[in-house]
Amino acid sequence: MIRLLLFLSLLLASHSLTAEDRVPWTSSRVAGSPDAPKPYAAEVVWPHLRFSKACDIARLPSREVILLTEQKGKIWVLPDDLSIEKPEKVLFADFAESHDPFDSSFSLCFHPDFETNREVFVFYRTAARGEDDGTKISRFRTFPDRFELDPSTEEIILTFRSGGHNGGHLGFGPDGMLYILAGDSEVPSPPDPLNTGQDITDLLSSVLRIDVDSRGKGKAYAIPADNPFLKVADARPEVWAYGFRNPWKLCFHPKTGDLWVGDVGWELWEMLYRVERGSNFGWSIVEAVQPIKVNQNPGPSSISPATVMHPHTEFASITGGYVYEGDRLPGLKDVYLYGDFVTGQLWGLWLNGSEVEKKEFLADTRMQIVTFGQAANGEVLFLDWPEKQQLHRLVRNPVEDRSEDFPRKLSETGIFADLPEETPSAGVYPFAINGAMWQDGATSKRWIGIPDKGTIVAKNNPFAEIPEDTVLTKTLSRGGRKIETQILHYSNKVWQGYGYRWNEDQSDAILVDAAGETTEVDGRNWTFHSRTDCARCHNIGSDFRLSFHPGQLNRDGQLERFQSLGLVNDVFVKKLEKQPAARVDDEKAPLELRARTWLSANCAHCHRNRGGGSVTIKMDLETGQEKMDLLNATPEKGNFGITDAALLKPGDPYRSILYYRSVTPGIGHMPMIGARTVDPPGARLLHDWIASMGEDPEVSPGLDSLPEALRLAHLIRTGEIEEDQAAVWIEKGKVSENPFVAGLFADW
Repeated sequence: MIRLLLFLSLLLASHSLTAEDRVPWTSSRVAGSPDAPKPYAAEVVWPHLRFSKACDIARLPSREVILLTEQKGKIWVLPDDLSIEKPEKVLFADFAESHDPFDSSFSLCFHPDFETNREVFVFYRTAARGEDDGTKISRFRTFPDRFELDPSTEEIILTFRSGGHNGGHLGFGPDGMLYILAGDSEVPSPPDPLNTGQDITDLLSSVLRIDVDSRGKGKAYAIPADNPFLKVADARPEVWAYGFRNPWKLCFHPKTGDLWVGDVGWELWEMLYRVERGSNFGWSIVEAVQPIKVNQNPGPSSISPATVMHPHTEFASITGGYVYEGDRLPGLKDVYLYGDFVTGQLWGLWLNGSEVEKKEFLADTRMQIVTFGQAANGEVLFLDWPEKQQLHRLVRNPVEDRSEDFPRKLSETGIFADLPEETPSAGVYPFAINGAMWQDGATSKRWIGIPDKGTIVAKNNPFAEIPEDTVLTKTLSRGGRKIETQILHYSNKVWQGYGYRWNEDQSDAILVDAAGETTEVDGRNWTFHSRTDCARCHNIGSDFRLSFHPGQLNRDGQLERFQSLGLVNDVFVKKLEKQPAARVDDEKAPLELRARTWLSANCAHCHRNRGGGSVTIKMDLETGQEKMDLLNATPEKGNFGITDAALLKPGDPYRSILYYRSVTPGIGHMPMIGARTVDPPGARLLHDWIASMGEDPEVSPGLDSLPEALRLAHLIRTGEIEEDQAAVWIEKGKVSENPFVAGLFADW
């Protein structure tokens, strides 16, 4: 009822303004991009078809079909000829119906002699985490009279531990052997908690190779005689290569037979490997070239370097692909195509035999590329990850190169009539939000410009229709000096962020290069983020606009003014019912609402539904507290030495991992991209909200444990410890032997 009355009041309050009062924005020169368009773009194949969390595409050439495996159990059949108009998907199997227990299905492949033996091999999971036989590789046959999986024919041939990093792919090599990808079966962080990466006495973190046409003693398969570790004591003979974190998709090069595997990295790198017999790729001693757990015992073979590495400024979760063999795009002939789940970048790898000649950024899809697949005529397909997925392929990019016309100076954008005074041009409207992201003490001003009199049209789904060349602008200042103006520009159905660096005399700002830069501003570091950094945060999960949402805009009559002027539609305003927010600094507002607004501003660009494969908690305003997966939740990425820790422990900030990550500039600091310092008002707000949920934990301030140090840091930050005494504590804290404690005080 309260929300309904609020919505009605907004509608009534808007009577004083109409769309006729709005001034059109006609001065904009923000169009196109400062960067030349990538040579290729994504094109939907069969727009009438939708899938739900499909994560694999397999091809059976003898039947001229492809099969799409959905994580929740359904497997669909489609023709492999992409020129067929409007085919209908046909159900091949439904593991959720045929298997109990069942958790996830990942992939399948067909026996090379399928037309003779009707054998299909499926990679699926019966338990999400921690069961020794929760991951299964099973052999099935299809019904003799129809192309459909017969569940009654299942023969489980191999099992291993289920976990977050399952690997999840399998395929037959040109040698007729079955190759299987297994990850380290654990959470994203801390790295390799089972220490299995270098341990070949189990099947984890490995590429496995087995002979399914023969049977060893007590097994439904045989060990090939040329597998590399048959004479290594206690080694699992199935292991072909090891040292993988979460290998995600394999393929065999159609000409060389080389095995290529993508491996999802940890904090700094994403890797591609050309896998050879007995290869060791180093996890978790190293992540590519980054030392990780160097004191553990290595495996029996020396560590091989990654064949290709992508830093997290480019990729964040690699998806291995396939070689393009088609004639439709001759420039891609024999190029290995692969991509990234988070940024949507799609790259190509040019090979000379088994050696890499070059790699190239081919398409900026802004999709969550979860898998690639092969189709007829050498075509390569790929899938995004939304609930209503579609199949895609590459086409030549139709976007014209207008990079020379893009304004390199902020004064040339047409956003401001008087730039030094930051007076917006006619039709550009200032706005404020309830909770801003902490940006190392900088303050911000914001504006929106929609060309002519365009309207952001929200719908009854997570997304909105955005007018072409809409611009959201933010200027960041510190100490009275403007540092950077960021613009978020919508063009060709993609949002892209750009930064402009203000000059010394504050007369203008210059466009920052695509790679970004970190430099010193007024004696402190400042990062001008790369275009890829912008894309990682302004992602599909948030509909790309991090702050221009009704909950954030609902203050001082602003939302209703924008509705009346026609900047947003009625549905946009009505969505306020699902995402109430409050000014973070309004102490009269409910504490929980203020804290949730702060979390939304600082954390929800990643921590939300569709925020990424490693994200398990939700902090957006639309998710109710009971569905945030925070309260009393077991930390999946380490507890930093805190006993009895939870992601959020009601009543106890000092044993809440959420609080620790938010108030430390040291190890485990969040957010990963953005400010590296602590927001003092935000820290206190988060502390008080968690403390309000239960009784005082009675933690004494000190340096002997991390909860005590968190308590001490809180009292120093709130001024409850005298300045002289606080200085002594801080210096002692900085030299603590506990790295988590020392990190709390590192930048004080």
